[in-house]
Amino acid sequence: MSAHAPVAASSAFPPLPDAALAWAHGLAGQAGCLLALGCLGVIAAGFVPGPATVRLRGLMPAGGERRGGWVAQRAERLARGLRARLELAAGRVQGRRRRAGATLCGVLAAELRAGRDPGAAMVAAVAELDTESRRELAALSAAGRSGQDVVPTLRTLAAAPGAGGLGQLAACWRVAASTGAGLADAADRLAAALSAEEALRRELGAQLAGPRATAVLLSVLPVLGLGMATALGGSPLAFLFTTPAGLLCLAAGLVLDAVGLFWTHRMVRRVLSESGME
Repeated sequence: MSAHAPVAASSAFPPLPDAALAWAHGLAGQAGCLLALGCLGVIAAGFVPGPATVRLRGLMPAGGERRGGWVAQRAERLARGLRARLELAAGRVQGRRRRAGATLCGVLAAELRAGRDPGAAMVAAVAELDTESRRELAALSAAGRSGQDVVPTLRTLAAAPGAGGLGQLAACWRVAASTGAGLADAADRLAAALSAEEALRRELGAQLAGPRATAVLLSVLPVLGLGMATALGGSPLAFLFTTPAGLLCLAAGLVLDAVGLFWTHRMVRRVLSESGME
């Protein structure tokens, strides 16, 4: 009875024809090529500057490019655009602009109390900022140096992501100019409010680091699973794309992964919205 067991088992699961196996392997190879092309497309998309990068470049003064060949200039522009895009995605540019706004208001208040006129105080306040912030606020420094009204310049610069404090400073400046109220006290209170808001943002960022890491893990786990299965000698792509059970598992996995990402993103957005940080 046991001697006939292998024969019965082999007859219960007949081998697939060679044509079906060749078709399955070919489809798996095509799926692998598509995944590779998709990864290359994602990498290439990172080198294409987005609208935020274009706006960031527009705030930088012209004439700072190095002289050289066209290839060197193009490579430098691509590297600068990629760096700006990555920093914008990480929120570093927004954070730097928020901190610069608070510092600008604080130094402006101190300069006004020292007896300087508003234009000279604005020039001195911009000079106390970091290099990138001074470059972005060069128009503001020029307006203060020439004695022009800085309110339109402040409102224009406030449109950049993370520079909302400049818009509030423009409102304080306009009220002080029209009513004769002291600008130093208003700028000082605004600096304290912006600093407290930035501290709250950092605290929220630390508290939300766990959910954000979970979202990244949910995105990477399926790819890691496919790689581990392939390294162990399996054929996960052939199973997922050539069998009904594999297609069902693929659809269920994609749906569950999308639901997990959406739920995590919703939790983060809800916390930011309730705290007024969004």
